[in-house]
Amino acid sequence: MYSIGFFEIPSRYLPILVTVVLVVWVISFQGRMLHLGALDLYDEFYTLDRTTGFARHDDWLNVYRNNEVSFRKPPLQYWFGAFLLEQGYDWTFGLRAPSMAFALGCLIATAFLAAIVLPANPWVIPVAVLFLTVSRRFWISASQALLDTGVLFFLTVSLVAAMLALRRPVWWYLMALAVGLGALQKAPVALIFVTLFLLFTGLTARWHPYKFRSFVTNRHFLISVALALAISASWYVFQIAQHGLVVLKVGFGEQMFDRFVPTADVQKTRNLSQVIDHLLGNEEMLRWCAVIALALLPWRLKRYDLLPLPMMLVAYLLAVGFADGGVSPRYTLYFASIFAVSIAAVLLTLPIKPRTLSAFIVMLALAMGGPVRSPMDLRLFPRDLRLRQIEMLERISAEQDPSEQLVYCNWDPATRIPPGAVSVYGTANRPYFQPEGHDGFRDLVENGEITGPMRGLCPTDQLQDVEPYVNGFQVVETLSHGSRHYTYWTADSVRTVEE
Repeated sequence: MYSIGFFEIPSRYLPILVTVVLVVWVISFQGRMLHLGALDLYDEFYTLDRTTGFARHDDWLNVYRNNEVSFRKPPLQYWFGAFLLEQGYDWTFGLRAPSMAFALGCLIATAFLAAIVLPANPWVIPVAVLFLTVSRRFWISASQALLDTGVLFFLTVSLVAAMLALRRPVWWYLMALAVGLGALQKAPVALIFVTLFLLFTGLTARWHPYKFRSFVTNRHFLISVALALAISASWYVFQIAQHGLVVLKVGFGEQMFDRFVPTADVQKTRNLSQVIDHLLGNEEMLRWCAVIALALLPWRLKRYDLLPLPMMLVAYLLAVGFADGGVSPRYTLYFASIFAVSIAAVLLTLPIKPRTLSAFIVMLALAMGGPVRSPMDLRLFPRDLRLRQIEMLERISAEQDPSEQLVYCNWDPATRIPPGAVSVYGTANRPYFQPEGHDGFRDLVENGEITGPMRGLCPTDQLQDVEPYVNGFQVVETLSHGSRHYTYWTADSVRTVEE
């Protein structure tokens, strides 16, 4: 028994109480910051564009990007944010609150995962939650209008359900629901993770009792697989019925398959150092501890049914190494719950006295950054450059004529303005042209897509790729911020320049 004031708490409940206090503290601390600042990160403006698109276009059955129907992302989190905006919340809070809500779900799901991995020691629950909270990348995703905490939530719930279902098949239905909703939130990441987990579970069955036959022939498993696939595919089937097979080309081909398809060009493969940098993601101390703990986990706990967890990380890193497309370091957040649980479980099996171990865990967590972060550390306040960009976009939107075509040069990562910001602030809800590369504007002219008159915004050094192909070019205003220079211009018509 432990006494707190007039209350006595059974020792078996104390870890749960500590977990609840920790979760309530960190969520309330970080959640109060959601009203601060304004959107700034590049991908936050994609969320702004897609979330506000439902109301701007009076259409809740399509996701809009650049003021056109888009098949890149499904709608679940955007609907969540749009509902909050409809209730009167401002853009900053309404778009960021869903990420924080999913972060709360991640902390709870991580607690359940920890309890499954090391059921003999309930202190693994608060320790695992603690090590998830020390991740700066986790809190950035939780505090910004991003989709990653939603992915982590559905993935972790799916994994928890699958591990439980190996013992009690009724849990397959929770797995199906989490997998399906996860696919409607961003991408079928939970489906991929659970598939890898079950595949590696079957392949390592010689060291544990969960053979392929124990679940693939189970009626509940087969029904849940059908249910998971049906929910996952529902949005895409609905979109195909409206817009045709281009949905598969963009939604699955460009957004998923093209990113991870192995490259045929050896020069494009990432070397070991690049893969390690991708994995560490500016959280070197946390991630190195996590990787070591994950590698030791099955052997330290003598739980060989946990072998699939490190195997899943190896499979991911191999995919990253040979991937032909761009793979964001943000994707490593999807292992955050597994990492946190691995660290906690391995630490709690060390032969160290409880008080010494408790002190060591607290000191290690503080050395990794601690369980909460400041607004400045999470980049909640927009940079001056972003504010100046938005001011110029709003001016263009106010001054444009409906007969004018809109052009934004935006191909250089060093100077590009977030397309979502362009769409919301600079277009008056109209589609616009975004040339691809130095020859992009010329190609649009020669293909007859741009005829004029036009109004545009380009980094000043990219005007050389525009001005030779237009008549009546006129500079309206220039914007300079440090080394970045932009020009707001108009033109009467286009002309073809012979090569």
